[in-house]
Amino acid sequence: VNWRPGADRIIIVFSDEKEQSFFSPTLTTSDLIDTVSATPQLKLYTFSKFDFYGWDELADAGNGKYFPLTSNPTEMYASLMEILDEICKGGNNEGQ
Repeated sequence: VNWRPGADRIIIVFSDEKEQSFFSPTLTTSDLIDTVSATPQLKLYTFSKFDFYGWDELADAGNGKYFPLTSNPTEMYASLMEILDEICKGGNNEGQ
């Protein structure tokens, strides 16, 4: 992705599968964590049914947060609103 200089980088991933790589050589979770943590101004949010496969570690490395992927629309809406609240306010507690 070509980001505008100085842009805040926000990535939201939705997955109902464990992490997998089709690259040769295979990319590991550690490779991704290193890359994500080295990316400036990144916020990585992950939604998955599988927090034990590393989606939570990737979100943590990307200054974001892991959310469970559910079929409950109210829960998913609340999670997305939490993300929007954080990125639109710059992550601080303005007005609270």
